[in-house]
Amino acid sequence: MKTLVKHSLYNKVLLSLSLLFCTTVFADDINLAYEFSEEMDWTESSSLNSDILEPINRPVHHFNDFVYQHVLDPVTKFYVDCTPNRVRISFKNFFSNLKYPIRFVSNVLQFKIKEAYYESLKFGINSTIGIFGINTPSEKYSVLNEIPDEDLGQVLAVWGIPEGPYIMVPILGPSTLRDLPARFVGRKINIIDINSDNWDTVDSKWIALLNTAEILSINEEMLPRYESVKKTSIDFYTALRSAYLQQRDQAISE
Repeated sequence: MKTLVKHSLYNKVLLSLSLLFCTTVFADDINLAYEFSEEMDWTESSSLNSDILEPINRPVHHFNDFVYQHVLDPVTKFYVDCTPNRVRISFKNFFSNLKYPIRFVSNVLQFKIKEAYYESLKFGINSTIGIFGINTPSEKYSVLNEIPDEDLGQVLAVWGIPEGPYIMVPILGPSTLRDLPARFVGRKINIIDINSDNWDTVDSKWIALLNTAEILSINEEMLPRYESVKKTSIDFYTALRSAYLQQRDQAISE
């Protein structure tokens, strides 16, 4: 009996680590999926086009929900319980700082030159005085705190590319036909991202550790918001879809 219990526990740990590894491949994309505002009305359809992929999206949504609830959530809670708050904040700051290239390029492609300059200034301050972004001395300057996060999906929207159908991606979560390829391309052009080829000289174990830390850092913020939507909705799938599209509409309008 003890052998069976140990074997079951081993399988759960192996599954958790495997899923964490899979999500690290697109770690810089996941944080786009659930940046929901507490003030949004999740019951309304924000500029919803017809969800023509709903018969496929709903099963994927249920799969994701199972993974989040039974794998990622327990692992993330363990991380939060065992890691000092100051360390977790440092991780968040560090990984946010690494996303500077995509924010800079997205601003430039939208001709937001002032915002691109402020992003560069913020990156320079946090990378030097803040020691590789672990600390955020840029917070002392209000003008640097008011810069909206930009991404290539927003660039395509500004350029007039249609949103396309809503897509529920395995593990990664909500997206649209316009946003999904932009997220993949964004990862490729992020020259200092920890998944890029520029880290070939770094031991793979350190890369795996950094990737896992990033996923856990993202999940610490994402999962509570995800659960908040789940608890306050009758049809979770529809509420999640509406929340994502509202968040994207708001981001594009800024």
